Amino acid sequence: MTFSLATLRVDGHPTPVLSLDGRHWALADVAPDALRPEPARGLMNVFDHWERTEPILVAAAERLADGTDPTPPLPSPAVLEDVLTPLQYPRKVVMTGANYYDHMEKDGGHTDWEKDKKIPLFFFKPPTTSLVGPGRTVRYPEQTEKFDYELELAVVIGKRGRKLTSDNAMEHVAGYTIALDLSARDWQRHPMHLVKFDLFGGKAFDDSCPLGPAIVPARYVDHDDLRLRFWLNGELKQDANTRDMIWSIAEQLVRITEHVTLEPGDVVSTGTPAGVGLGTGQWMKPGDLLEGEITGLGRLTVEIVKEH
Repeated sequence: MTFSLATLRVDGHPTPVLSLDGRHWALADVAPDALRPEPARGLMNVFDHWERTEPILVAAAERLADGTDPTPPLPSPAVLEDVLTPLQYPRKVVMTGANYYDHMEKDGGHTDWEKDKKIPLFFFKPPTTSLVGPGRTVRYPEQTEKFDYELELAVVIGKRGRKLTSDNAMEHVAGYTIALDLSARDWQRHPMHLVKFDLFGGKAFDDSCPLGPAIVPARYVDHDDLRLRFWLNGELKQDANTRDMIWSIAEQLVRITEHVTLEPGDVVSTGTPAGVGLGTGQWMKPGDLLEGEITGLGRLTVEIVKEH
């Protein structure tokens, strides 16, 4: 049995749900204790108290799976108004750049370097304006002519931590979901920028981080062996495995918490493999369909629309 957590818009309201075998139940109906003490915060409240809420959710999923809880599921997603980004909203979204060997070699042209002599690259995306859920949710950033995609495994934090170690870092991971790190490459490497490199204009713009469709608890995920695949308009562009990361998830968390405290609900997106437009020269445009899939985490599908 595996379950996930999502946020759906039901009757006009963001509603945290437990999803099992393609069906969805409102947490308020099947696990109300997981939403206490602040039900209005939805899944953010759940991850704020993950040590307490995870067993509540596991027990609820087991009752639903074996039929001892007769609570009817919500209508099918086709009837529901929207599937939203699952977290409304984390305090921080930390992105890791340049973290797959093949991405560095094929897309970046970096072939002669030693990991022990390098440090990972991190940057932030603003949670309330960059995160979007599935659907026609990504507005084309009109300032760019080189709009690019990156499929990534995203980590959701369930325990506050600073100065983590390789021994305890993974204890702070509550779950996993899918992220798309969208980039304006001509702004990321703008020739007029003083140092010719800009992670603000190139990465932090509105709608630049689709996230979802749901969060799967870490107990059900083999994070070291997950297949990542990304399609642009039905054409497979990325196909890789998380075992090809340069810095492991634990190593990333250790490095991040040298500088900042990770808090419950924070998202850490762990980098992308090869196959992005930066390497192929193929850029995205309004009307494009983006589909990202990671083993056991479902599929995140978004469409690019013109900004009105």
